[in-house]
Amino acid sequence: MEHSGLHFHFNPDFIIGITGASCFEFIQERFVVEAGSVAIIPGGIPHREIILEKSGGSFENLVISVYNETVSVQLQGADGNGKACALNTEYYDTAKYQQLAQYLEEIAELSHSGDPDQRLGIKGLLLIYLSTLESAIRRVRHSPPVEKLKISQTKRLVQEHLGNSHLGVGFLARLLHCSGDYLSNLFHRETGQRLAMHINLERIRAAMAMLRTTPLTIAEIAFATGFESQGYFSRVFKQIALKSPLDYRRSIEHSVVELEGRPRTIYAPPIG
Repeated sequence: MEHSGLHFHFNPDFIIGITGASCFEFIQERFVVEAGSVAIIPGGIPHREIILEKSGGSFENLVISVYNETVSVQLQGADGNGKACALNTEYYDTAKYQQLAQYLEEIAELSHSGDPDQRLGIKGLLLIYLSTLESAIRRVRHSPPVEKLKISQTKRLVQEHLGNSHLGVGFLARLLHCSGDYLSNLFHRETGQRLAMHINLERIRAAMAMLRTTPLTIAEIAFATGFESQGYFSRVFKQIALKSPLDYRRSIEHSVVELEGRPRTIYAPPIG
């Protein structure tokens, strides 16, 4: 399959099909999420989502993620071009964000373990995950401060648009309906980091993960992380990682996990 348009998140996503259907495509596999079914996409797995025509114009998915001590619950619909878009997003601060991510990763690993008791284990972990998630949401008595919420939204948008070459301070400010100067100053004050530098660091972090865990070429990884040329990508990569993308891949080749025959996604068919 073509690798263009793939993206990934550092933490796992839990996806619930509400109406319609969409196809999740990966480097070596694909599956369909329909109404009443759920899927877990572990962190670091490049993928893309395409809404299927049989959805008949009615499509909704619920996507639950964790970002920086915050749980994100996003209702997605169709954008009219066969792609999913956010209709509404709620954020909930929780100290258990790492546990929530770990439960999903463990479910994904268990699903491919070959253990005869895997179904029971998956069911138990899923119940713990949902119980922990419900508890985290119920404990939120008020919305986080506006400025903290803006930072959480900014970080999420950076992750969602890493592959967009237009990603930058101005691009994010337009999405968040504020000025670039305000957003840049707020981000620096709250995090101690320049927003432009944060974007480059996240892009290179994503590129390093792809170099470790996927067979994508360096040119494909450069494109997937929003760089318009392989040369510029290599220069920025070396500034941050202190070695070229090729040298980095060679240095970790002995620990690269072969993806063939071992998909890391998990899909549950419709309930009923």
